Amino acid sequence: MRLLIITGLSGSGKTSVLHTLEDMGFFCVDSLPVTMLPGLVDHVARSGEAERGLAVGLDMRDRLFLKEYALAFQKIREGGVKPEVFFLETTTQVLARRFEEIRRKHPLSVDRTFLESVEWEKEQLSGLREEADKVIDTSSFNIHQLRNYIRALCGPSEGKGAGLQIEIISFSYAKGLPFQAALIMDVRFLPNPYYDPELKDRDGRDPAVQEYIRKDAKAGRILEEFLQMIEDVVEFYEKDDRAYFVLAVGCTGGKHRSVAVVCALEERLRARGVAPMVFHRDIRSGRDPVH
Repeated sequence: MRLLIITGLSGSGKTSVLHTLEDMGFFCVDSLPVTMLPGLVDHVARSGEAERGLAVGLDMRDRLFLKEYALAFQKIREGGVKPEVFFLETTTQVLARRFEEIRRKHPLSVDRTFLESVEWEKEQLSGLREEADKVIDTSSFNIHQLRNYIRALCGPSEGKGAGLQIEIISFSYAKGLPFQAALIMDVRFLPNPYYDPELKDRDGRDPAVQEYIRKDAKAGRILEEFLQMIEDVVEFYEKDDRAYFVLAVGCTGGKHRSVAVVCALEERLRARGVAPMVFHRDIRSGRDPVH
C-alpha cells in the first residue's frame, strides 16, 4: 500500500494537495490525530482498499503530533508499510497574503501574532522537515499549478526510472525560482524565439522553436554539454539509490527556451529508458491563489 503523509506549514496548500490526491483515487483523510494513524493504515489494508493508496493530512492542529508522530511511523513501518512524507512550505510573505485572501486566522495564533505563529510553527516542524522524503515549496504555485504538480509527482510511474523519480520543471525567472529543485539551469543565453514574429506566439514544444534555439553554434554546444551532464547526474543518482531528482530550467518568460530545453532533455532521458515527469510551470500564466 502506498501511504502518503501530507504535512507542513499551515497555509502551504496541504488541503489542496489532499483534494488533488482524492481526485486521483487515493483514500484521503485530513486532520487525523496521529495516534490513530496506525489503526487507519491497518483498517485500509484489511478492507481491500490498499490498491487505491492512502493519503493522510497531519499537522500541528493535533497537539500530540510532534510528540507521537515518530512512534506512529515506526509502528506503520513494522507493519510493512513505508510512509512517504511530503512536507509543504511557503514563504512568510506568501502565507500572509493567503490568510488575508481567505480571511481566516492562523490556526496556531491563539496567543501569538501572525508572524510569531508562523515562525513558531517553522521552528517546531524543523525536525520533521529534515526527515521528510519530499519538501515542496508552494510559494510560486497557484492552485492549478499545484494540482498539476501533484498529479505529475504522484501519478503512475513507468519505465526503468521508477526507482528514481525525476522531475523536470520549466519556469520563468520573472515568476520566481522553483525552490524544490536540486539543480537549476539558466538558459537565457540561448537565442530567444520571442523576437521572431513567426515564433513569438508558439512555445518550446514546437519543433521550429527548438530548431531556432540551436541556431547559434556556441550556444548549441553548451546546450549539448548540459544535456550530457544531466544524463550523467541521473546515472549517479540512480547508483546512489536516491528517491527524487528535481531539475528546473529557467528563461525569461518560461514559454520558449526553457520549455524547449526540457523537451530535449525529456527525449534524451526517455531514449535511455528513464521516464521523467515534466511540468511546464509558466507556459501559461494563472492568478488563482493556493488555499
